[in-house]
Amino acid sequence: MSCDDSGGPELPQPAPARPGRRVDMTSGSLLPKVAMLSWPIIGAYLLQVAVGIADTKMVGSLGPVELAAVGTANSVMFFFVSISFAVSMGVQILVAQYTGRGDTQGTEQVLKQGIMAAVAITLLIVSPWGVLLSSWIMKLMGADVEMVRHGAPYLQLMFGGMLFLILSFVITGALQGAGDTVTPLVILLVANVVNILCNYVFIFGVGPFPALGVQGAAVGTLVSRVLSAGAGLWVLASGRFALVLHWRRSWQVRWDTVGRILALGFPASLQGVTRNFGFMVMIKVLALTTAGTYAIAAYTVSMQIRMVTTMVGLALMAAATTAVGQNVGARNIERAGKSAWILVALAVGISTISGIIYATFGGYFTALFNEQTQVVAIGAQALLWLALSEPFLTAGMVLSGALRGAGDTISPLIISIISITVVGPLVAYLLAITLGMGTLGVWLGSNAGIWLRIVLLVWQFQRGRWKKLRVA
Repeated sequence: MSCDDSGGPELPQPAPARPGRRVDMTSGSLLPKVAMLSWPIIGAYLLQVAVGIADTKMVGSLGPVELAAVGTANSVMFFFVSISFAVSMGVQILVAQYTGRGDTQGTEQVLKQGIMAAVAITLLIVSPWGVLLSSWIMKLMGADVEMVRHGAPYLQLMFGGMLFLILSFVITGALQGAGDTVTPLVILLVANVVNILCNYVFIFGVGPFPALGVQGAAVGTLVSRVLSAGAGLWVLASGRFALVLHWRRSWQVRWDTVGRILALGFPASLQGVTRNFGFMVMIKVLALTTAGTYAIAAYTVSMQIRMVTTMVGLALMAAATTAVGQNVGARNIERAGKSAWILVALAVGISTISGIIYATFGGYFTALFNEQTQVVAIGAQALLWLALSEPFLTAGMVLSGALRGAGDTISPLIISIISITVVGPLVAYLLAITLGMGTLGVWLGSNAGIWLRIVLLVWQFQRGRWKKLRVA
């Protein structure tokens, strides 16, 4: 179906998209293609880790209360962000499958509908409700008065600029689905440099700019997100990259396409919501331990350090969605399965090495962010025990991405609810509070959920029901 149904004269449009940066996963040797597709995504996610580490270090220098406030606020924010993730995931899946079968008009139609849906969901649901409920949710999670005082204004600023983040997600997902993973990396590199510089300026005050403390971290982040979204829109309009968006052609809402985007993306979004809900419950359990605020601060630091592995897992998950999606679109089912297992092996190898590093140097890493004795001790404990689940965590992410690429977004959701949202937090509470194991019980509960998740995902992928799905 043509995207131009206006019936009017043809308007000047950008040149056809150049395929130079696009990785075609439907032909050629798989291992080199997987590497070409994956490394820019891994690089982009590691850049996010670098920004997170820099932000945590700067906020951590303000004190453990400020650090705990930002950690709690970010867990709330990502809970809401996961709602909008529905659009970007649905767009990526459909763009990958349309790209696999060579349907450029289909990819553009999906992209336009995705952009409009993202704007509507963010402005009507995510931003207003996030701003309104920031303080209340932080209190619900067990934040004390001082944590709310620092964290609520930070959270409200982040929600106020959420549209730019969601647009960046949609554009990045579309480009990755088309096989162009280099362009998002370049955009993110520039945006992240700006993010770090602006955060330093606004947190501590440089020149004419006042020291805003925790709120300064939000201001710096918003500046970088505006830049990232603007650059992404320019990329689409230029016609020089893997996707091209004809701005002067029809932007009529196509409810069937929006419906398919949300039908595919909403379960993935809900999976993110349930996963982040599980993390929020973990923070609540930590707040109930004798360590209280120190435990939350240590958990915030440990999660930031482990973000290196988490981001690699998320990157390879996105690569799996694209690789499987393109091959399913081209009806190369056997090749789709092989590409998924290659990515699983890559994820396990990388995360095993990182897990060993976390377990060995956990105390040293924690001290880089906050030198308070109790925070360092709890952070080292967290990194030691959570290292046991790193390979299973990333392998599960890849298999989730592979199932999504084939159009099965329901199974990963159900598995995530059972393991991460229910079993993990329940075991953590029983061990930490009921049996009095304290923070150690939380780490063991987290591991239990992750181990159960990988068992269920391997079983579901091997069943092969995803091979029969048709979504594009």
